[in-house]
Amino acid sequence: MSRTQDIEKAVAQVLQRPDLNGVYRLSLSGVGDEARLDGRCMVDKRALLTSVSQALDFPDYFGKNWDALEECLGDMHWREGPIWLVIEHANAIPQGLLDTFLEIFADQAAAWTDAERACSLFLCDLENPEIPLLA
Repeated sequence: MSRTQDIEKAVAQVLQRPDLNGVYRLSLSGVGDEARLDGRCMVDKRALLTSVSQALDFPDYFGKNWDALEECLGDMHWREGPIWLVIEHANAIPQGLLDTFLEIFADQAAAWTDAERACSLFLCDLENPEIPLLA
C-alpha cells in the first residue's frame, strides 16, 4: 500500500467514527479533492472564511465573521454525511488567524461528537506537535 493510500485509509477511518472528531495533521496531501483547500490563498480572515464557506456550501446568509463560522459549523443541516476539510499548505496561514480558526473548528467538531456525526479538519504542511499527526 502506498503512503497516499495509507493516509486516505486513516482519514476514512476518522470520518467513520465521530468519537475521533478533531483536528489532525497529515504528512502528505492528496486526500479528498472535493474538500481540499489551499492555505496559501488564506492570507487574511476574509479569504479563509470565504474558502471554508464555499467548500462546505454555507448558506448565502453566512456573515463571514467568526461568530457566523461557529454558527454554520454547528448547524450544517444543508449537508449530509461527515463534515471535513483538508487544508494543504496550512503553514502559509498567518498564525493568529490559524489559531482562531482551529479553536472554532475543534470546538464544533467536539460538539458534533454528541450528535454522532463525523467532523474533522486535516492539515498538511504544518509542523505543530500540539496537533496530532494522523498519518
